[in-house]
Amino acid sequence: MEPPRSRRRLRNYILGGIVGLLLVAIVTANFVRLPYYVISPGQVRPTQDAVQVEGRPTYRDSGEIGYTTVSSSEATAWSALIGWIDPARDVFPAREVLGDETHEDNRARNLQLMDSSKQTAEVVALRQLGYDVAATGTGAVIFDVVEGSAADGVLQPGDTVVAVDDQPVGLAEDLVATLAAHEPGDTVTLVIDQGPDEEPVAVPVTLGHHPDDAATAFLGVSSGTRELQFDLPFEVSIDSGDVGGPSAGLAFTLATIDVLTPGSLTGGNDVAVTGTIRLDGTIGPIGGIHQKVETVKDHGSKLFLVPDDEYEEALQYADGLQVVAVSDVTEALEALGSIGGDVEVALAGDAATQ
Repeated sequence: MEPPRSRRRLRNYILGGIVGLLLVAIVTANFVRLPYYVISPGQVRPTQDAVQVEGRPTYRDSGEIGYTTVSSSEATAWSALIGWIDPARDVFPAREVLGDETHEDNRARNLQLMDSSKQTAEVVALRQLGYDVAATGTGAVIFDVVEGSAADGVLQPGDTVVAVDDQPVGLAEDLVATLAAHEPGDTVTLVIDQGPDEEPVAVPVTLGHHPDDAATAFLGVSSGTRELQFDLPFEVSIDSGDVGGPSAGLAFTLATIDVLTPGSLTGGNDVAVTGTIRLDGTIGPIGGIHQKVETVKDHGSKLFLVPDDEYEEALQYADGLQVVAVSDVTEALEALGSIGGDVEVALAGDAATQ
C-alpha cells in the first residue's frame, strides 16, 4: 500500500501539471494568430481641439461633437473566443476585412481615406457657411465599372475621362453633369487617358438606361476626381491622430462649422456622430454601426447622429440612446437645433458675410 504522503505528492504533481498545461494553453491562445479579425467597440473622440483655423475668428462650444471609432484587430484564439461570446463584438474572416490587401496595405489605405475625408469635410463646412471654395482636377478617374453597362469593355478602373463630346472634364461632377444632359440611346464620345505612357483615345459609347429609372441615361461607372485640389479662402487643418477610415467625415464637417460660428452648435450637449461626407453635403454609409452604438452608450452621449442606411440597425442596439438618422448636412444641423444648438447661422449659409 502506497504511503499517504506519496499519494499526496503524486496528486500535487498531477495538479501542478494540469495547472501548468492550462497556463501554457492560455498563453498560447493569447499569441497564436488566427485568420480572423475581431471588431470591438472603440472610442468617442472629441473634435473641438482637433480643428484649427487661421485667419478667421473662432469659437468654443460648451458641448462636444465626437466621432466614433471601432477597434479592429487580428484575432488570436483567445480574442476570437471572447469575440464569439461577447454580443458587442463581431468576428469576421480576414478576407472579408482585408480582401486582397495585406494588413499594412489596408492600414495605409484607411489613413488615405481619412485624409480625403478631412479635406472633404473642410470644403463642405465652408461652403455650408457661404464661403466660395473652388475645386480643380485633371479628369474623372474610374473606380468601378458595372458589368453589362455601356462602359463595360470600354472603360476599366484606372482610366481617366478627360472630355465628353469636346467638353472638358476636370471633376467627377463634370462627367455626371455632362451625361445627365443626355438620354438613353444617345451616343457620346469619351476622351480617355489610359496612363502617362499612352496617348488619350476618343471612343464612342452608346448610353444605356439607369437600372432604377429607364428615362435616365446611364454610363455605368463610379468615379472620383484625379488630382483633386481645393482653394480654401483661409487655412483649416484637422488633426485625426492615428485614426483611419472615412466615417468621421460628418463629425469633422460639423466640428468645423462649430468652430467658425458663435454660440454652441450642440446646445452644450455631448453629441456623437458617424457618417462619411460627400462634396455635395450628402452623408454616406459606414461600417461597424453595432460597435459604434455600444461605444456611444458607454460614453454617455445625449444624441447619436447616424446615416440613413445604418439607422434601422442602430436602433436594434440603442437601448434608450437617442439615435437620429440624417442624409445630409442640413438634416444634421436641424437635428442639433432640436436639442438647443445654435444652428441659425450655419443653416442660413451667410457666415462668410458676417
